[in-house]
Amino acid sequence: MILKLETERLYLRPFKKEDAPFLYELNSDEEVMRYTGDFAFKDVEAARNFATDYVSNAQGQFTLYKMGRMAVIRKEDGAFLGWSGLKKNVTEGYVDIGYRFMKKYWGKGYATESGLEVLRHAFHDHNLEYLVAHVHELNYGSQIVAKKLGMVINHRFLWDGREPARFYQIDAASYFEKFK
Repeated sequence: MILKLETERLYLRPFKKEDAPFLYELNSDEEVMRYTGDFAFKDVEAARNFATDYVSNAQGQFTLYKMGRMAVIRKEDGAFLGWSGLKKNVTEGYVDIGYRFMKKYWGKGYATESGLEVLRHAFHDHNLEYLVAHVHELNYGSQIVAKKLGMVINHRFLWDGREPARFYQIDAASYFEKFK
């Protein structure tokens, strides 16, 4: 499936096997991973398998729902910055927005910029009623991004039954009012 989103400074596109070293580096940074609940890849080959499977799996997000986490590439120089995108949570009945960037690219507005394009994609292309974000209680950077995306706290919860987190949400009406 070909899905490509674009902002002023960025391209968002499906992962490629060539992204493996960058995905490995991203998920190997303890500070990046601190509040995610995810784990580092065993090696670059595991990251390569993930990237390939994520896009081509017949039961995956791209195939079934025409959405997913996408590589964020800076137009200026082709740098892999991280990822951003949607994820359908079938069991819970909602779609969430997620983003993860290499530490060297934090604080440059890339999460917000890519997030705004992902919001547009969610509400214009998928006609979603609402979108959510799970953010760890201590992940202040991601909380700031969620607020810049127009999201508000719906409730607090225990992530995986153990970690305090915030459940942010934005509905379509709020999105269209805020980002006309």
